[in-house]
Amino acid sequence: MNSGPKGLEVPQTRIEGELLGFTWQDDDSAFAVARIRTGAGEELTAVGPLAHLLPGQQVLLVGKWVEHRVHGRQLRVNSFMADDPRTLEGLATYLASGAIKGVGSELAARIVDHFGLDTLRVIAQQPHRLTEVSGIGPGLVKRIEEAYDADMEGRELLATLRGHGVGAAVARRILDRYGAGGLAVVARDPYRLAREVPGVGFQTADSIARQQGITRGHPARAEAVLLHVLHMAETEGHCFLPLAKVESRCAALDLDQQSVAGAQDRLAQQGLLHIRSAADPGQSPVQLCHMAQLEREVAVGLVRLAAMSPSIEVPAVSDAASIVGLSLDREQSAAVEMALRGGLVVITGGPGTGKTTLVRVLLAAARAMGQTWRLAAPTGRAARRLSESCGHDAVTVHRLLEFTYPEMRFKRDASMPLEADGILVDEASMLDLKLLSSLLAALPPRARLALVGDDHQLPSVGAGQVLHDLIQSGVVPVVRLGVIYRQGEGSGIVLNAHRVDQGEMPISAEREQKVAHAGGQGASGDFFIVERDDPLEAQATLLEVLTRRLPRRGFDPLRDVQVLVPMHRGDLGTIALNSLLQRSLNPEGPDMLYGQRRFREGDRVIQIRNNYATEVFNGEVGRVLHVAHQALVLDFDGRQVELVGKQVDEVDLAYAITVHKSQGSEYPAVVVMLHKSHKLMLRRNLLYTALSRARTFCCVIGSRWAMRMAVAVSGRGDRYSLLEDLLREESSRAMDSAGP
Repeated sequence: MNSGPKGLEVPQTRIEGELLGFTWQDDDSAFAVARIRTGAGEELTAVGPLAHLLPGQQVLLVGKWVEHRVHGRQLRVNSFMADDPRTLEGLATYLASGAIKGVGSELAARIVDHFGLDTLRVIAQQPHRLTEVSGIGPGLVKRIEEAYDADMEGRELLATLRGHGVGAAVARRILDRYGAGGLAVVARDPYRLAREVPGVGFQTADSIARQQGITRGHPARAEAVLLHVLHMAETEGHCFLPLAKVESRCAALDLDQQSVAGAQDRLAQQGLLHIRSAADPGQSPVQLCHMAQLEREVAVGLVRLAAMSPSIEVPAVSDAASIVGLSLDREQSAAVEMALRGGLVVITGGPGTGKTTLVRVLLAAARAMGQTWRLAAPTGRAARRLSESCGHDAVTVHRLLEFTYPEMRFKRDASMPLEADGILVDEASMLDLKLLSSLLAALPPRARLALVGDDHQLPSVGAGQVLHDLIQSGVVPVVRLGVIYRQGEGSGIVLNAHRVDQGEMPISAEREQKVAHAGGQGASGDFFIVERDDPLEAQATLLEVLTRRLPRRGFDPLRDVQVLVPMHRGDLGTIALNSLLQRSLNPEGPDMLYGQRRFREGDRVIQIRNNYATEVFNGEVGRVLHVAHQALVLDFDGRQVELVGKQVDEVDLAYAITVHKSQGSEYPAVVVMLHKSHKLMLRRNLLYTALSRARTFCCVIGSRWAMRMAVAVSGRGDRYSLLEDLLREESSRAMDSAGP
């Protein structure tokens, strides 16, 4: 869809007419493609947040004309007003279109024939007169009256919300949630909107409240601010915030310390807040009660597993290794034996340290012992990689636990546990607290749990840093693999990932020869660094690498190469680079504009939120097969999915993605952009994770300052979590209970 010649502003247009109907509509997002008839009798197409309107209504639309390459001229609506129908035909259409339940097209026509343009006045003021129409009795009159009153109240609520600057889609969700009672909620406790309605943030609710005279220190506002601060901390991965940090963040939202203290006391009494004492009061952990319960449940479950005494004899691991034609070192053999005998083992190691080999031998030994093991990973891509490398079925943890939609719950739990002797979870650094809690609840008695992962990578997207806390606690069995096997000792990717992990600068292939001559360890030409300080020069180099250098090495830029960056904003963020790479790698074909993003057939896209209905989850990469009116048909590894309206918000272009989104994935070739403009995100575990995503080729483009900064800052343990301390507490409690 094109909005006109570049650089020319298309003027706003006002159109008044009658809504005839919809070509397409999405009730969830309120987006629709509508047919409008103007007062002059001209019919036109309007696109925008119109789905909640009803055919027959009179509308005043404000928007801009655009030319769609397939569907022609359309009015893209920015704002609108709706009124009662003004024609007999419009009245009949309105009554029959769902405004009044129980009134179909035939009855609607009879009502309008009888009362004419006075129809709505009669329904509102003299509903008893409806019995004058054949086929309408007292019961139907009552239903029509109630439906019409509810419709009027709903319109009043929508008008009130629009007056507060709430968009049509969110306003419709509020109306669906509360019905006519929404007016009372908005008037008395607008902060409920943020707690109970998806899409309504604290800022929106606060704006409504402040417009209605609620003061900044009002108890309802204080509680809302505190809950908002803790919810936002959870989205950042924290399980709690120190009191001083809570007070600081609340102050940024115009809430003083005294109001914070009062809100804490009230929320604690309501069972919504948990405060743990500390020697330094400012460091006292403040957390939502559901998060405190999660951390405690996980600690109890893990300590119980770790304390499970060995109950069986394990045959020589070397026999199982020989069955699959592999050999293990002492650390790997110990890990396999611990997994088969004990209740819990954590196996950690960097790229190339033989984790996959270990899993294959573990499965062979389990088969020989008659044990049934299930394999899982946090993401679909990680599960597919595990399955391909081990020759054994692997699924996502969600699928393992049989997640159900739309109930939004796991079928497998303590009342219906998994059927297996052991569960192995790969890429365990991506396990968040909530998912691990659900997994522990579904483990059958005496089942074994092996968590395999690299704790030096970035932590999970969800709250917690589970793998890191488990290892640091010292109360669970941990095997750390240290010998590098992958691709031999000459892999520049593996060697440089380990250099970064150890706080050393990576070395480009052209300099490796000098290292080798000096008596160091050399590497093959699969890792390069191209230094560029200027962002525009870095962009030009990226295009050169993707369009010329990598194709000469046999890599398809659209299929084989993934660009990774630390953040979304800036000249070298995902937003700018995706636009640049789309124009370069996929410049032509049918497309559509959704908000500020343009999607084109052939585009590489990434799922950015879990969609349980389609079973496409956060981080999965696909391709656009077809575009239509605010709808995309996508291919995710051979599975076709259609997204319409609001669902399109769940995907983004994926020529360039953040390092966080790449977790659990592996690509034939990776290009990493690293620049001083990324300074807020530069961490050692971020760069280490980025390098370890590459299978056969990796190139880093950027400034040397940024690389030094990334290597210097560890980034581990950045999150606020109590799990490590709770594991020690529960372990000590278990030992005391066991007695001497």
